[in-house]
Amino acid sequence: MTEDILKYSIFALVVGSIYMLSVPVRQFVNTSLKAFSEWRLRSIEHQKSNLKDMMLFIDPKKLVMLNTVCPIASTVGFGLFIGINLGSYVLGMIVGLVIGFLIPSIIIKKMVVDRKNKFRAQISDGLMILSSCLKGGLSLLQAIEALVEELPPPISQEFGIILRENKMGMSLEESFEKLNKRLPSEELNLLTTAILVARETGGDITKLFATLINTIRVKIKLMDNIKTLSMQGRIQGIVMSALPIVFVFMVYSFNPRYFDVMLSNPTGRLLLVYAVASEVVGAFLIRVFGRMNI
Repeated sequence: MTEDILKYSIFALVVGSIYMLSVPVRQFVNTSLKAFSEWRLRSIEHQKSNLKDMMLFIDPKKLVMLNTVCPIASTVGFGLFIGINLGSYVLGMIVGLVIGFLIPSIIIKKMVVDRKNKFRAQISDGLMILSSCLKGGLSLLQAIEALVEELPPPISQEFGIILRENKMGMSLEESFEKLNKRLPSEELNLLTTAILVARETGGDITKLFATLINTIRVKIKLMDNIKTLSMQGRIQGIVMSALPIVFVFMVYSFNPRYFDVMLSNPTGRLLLVYAVASEVVGAFLIRVFGRMNI
């Protein structure tokens, strides 16, 4: 009888402890899920804001689907790949989840960068149209209207905003300053500075535009030459960054127990962590210095 009472008491104690512990656990899980949902909503709103500023219009449903499908697909893909090759499905799922959350932001950032590069490439053509219209006796606003009609987006969209802001009472100086903030570049800064200075001093803006056209074309040609000459170095950087990862996968596929000595020894594990950290830092430095040289 005493043993039965003792068993029931222990069982009740265990059940009560589990229940008492489950309350803070549930609260922690609910709070974490709520914080994660709020973070995802803020992230999607930030993406929508960036796209709207760049006039890249995407259906919000597609944007939400992109932010949902990418983490799921990446988690499953990396989980299976790393799990099959390295035997750690959990590690693969964590890596895939992190990469999946980064993919939508990377895609949107690439879209924004492509639009900025396309705008920069159109500036010289826009200058030619502005110069031709001004030589024909049109005003600056009429020349901008001709530019909007003649050239495709994105330059027509951006200068169309300037026209609409001017009709709403905003000065050209303020409109060009806002344009410089949206699409910062040296070429656009030269263009807006030339226009604003010519309006204040009353100089011959057509001659200034002709000089700017030659300057921008020479600059673009020089940048293309630099990219071509530095192509070999950038490819070497990519190869050197990927070589250790490819080496690990190849060695592990031939001999899965090759790294057992390193993994079973504390010093070996420390060296592996140091190697991974050095690889990440090295790849980052190669990318940073590669951009600085270009």
